[in-house]
Amino acid sequence: MHPPPPGHPAGGPIGGAISPELPARVDSPPRPAPAAGAESGAGVGSGAGVGSAARAKLIAGERPMNAEGSYLSDYLARLADGEPPAGPRAAPPPAQPAPSRAAAAAPPPPAPVSPAGRSAPSPEASSPPAPAPPTSAPRAPSPSPSRPVAGNGATGAIRARRPAETGTQAAAIESPPAPSRPRPAGPQARSRAAVERTLARAGFSDGFAGDLIDAAFAHTLALAPRIGLVPAVRAALAQRIPASSPLPAGGCSIVVIGAGGSGKTTCCAALLGAYRAHSSLPARFATLVRAEADTMLQLIMSPQMLEPQPADTPRVRRELRTASSDGVVVMDTPRLSPSEPGAIRELARQLGEFEPDRVVVALPVTLGTVAAEQLLASLEPIGPAGLALTHADETDQLGVGIELACRFGLAPELILEHSLAGGWRLARLDPAELAARILR
Repeated sequence: MHPPPPGHPAGGPIGGAISPELPARVDSPPRPAPAAGAESGAGVGSGAGVGSAARAKLIAGERPMNAEGSYLSDYLARLADGEPPAGPRAAPPPAQPAPSRAAAAAPPPPAPVSPAGRSAPSPEASSPPAPAPPTSAPRAPSPSPSRPVAGNGATGAIRARRPAETGTQAAAIESPPAPSRPRPAGPQARSRAAVERTLARAGFSDGFAGDLIDAAFAHTLALAPRIGLVPAVRAALAQRIPASSPLPAGGCSIVVIGAGGSGKTTCCAALLGAYRAHSSLPARFATLVRAEADTMLQLIMSPQMLEPQPADTPRVRRELRTASSDGVVVMDTPRLSPSEPGAIRELARQLGEFEPDRVVVALPVTLGTVAAEQLLASLEPIGPAGLALTHADETDQLGVGIELACRFGLAPELILEHSLAGGWRLARLDPAELAARILR
């Protein structure tokens, strides 16, 4: 037989009937049923019989059981024995509140020490302990994100966001920019692109080529819409190239200037040979040379002056004036450089005394844009009016010289190149012919 659980009141229901003073459940351990003769010998209604039998069984360690199999408690035994019933069971103590997280995190109290192990209290121990510094309550952990639950009750795995879908990139993916509107392509756009490529291969800058094409669209095609873009740009280029002024028919003087290696002496020789072969005027050759000791210029002219003479003398000026009045005088000059502005000023002063009819700059087409621009800018004190494109057989980059001629107001009237028969060939250029050479 098992004793009742500790702290459990003795008492319980009979057959399921619950008294106001009785507990709600019976936890008494089972015991064997009483004999049939004992129950029939004494009626249930007699309190003494029931009480004596119950007390005897209680003393023996047994507990009575009713017909339904419920076990009687000590409470019913006392009722049957005529003893006063025990008072109602005291109410259970109120539930203590669950300790907070701060209290749970606090260290446990020290274990009690037996009196034998205690020592005499020291002065330091007798003093009250210093108050502990206030500690802030620990931050509650953030709740874990809820996971999606599938139809079968299993939680699905949360897929982490890819780095490409976070931040500004995610915003860019969510709201892609509107596609740029394509530029309409038509016959005019294709023609423009083709002309731009042709001008770029010839050496023209993008800005100059764009201005030419815009002028062709704005003005040339307005009056001749059926000629096409290439002839229109060709006409616009011919209108922009400066044209040279005519030379006197009775006689003139032509001076060629340029840097060293520019081909100015070759240009003078080709020009003199052309006049001697095909002109009705006699042609003479003169050259200005610089003395080795100083910068004074000297002149040689055949057949009048075969020895160098000072260029600023009256005799030299008189011979030049006489030769150019009834013929053509072609004059070569010393080499010039942008790094020698003094020599450029001296030549400009001397040519001002001669008063030539035309001053032409020999410009190699092989020269770059920056170097050619520096050379032409340094020669402005002399006041050239024409341009001779030299070394034209070495490259097809005529656009550099033509563009600079338009910028400095120089007329590209001569072009020097090798002839197929051998030797040098000097040809005269006009704006229309030069534009047709660029845009065929």
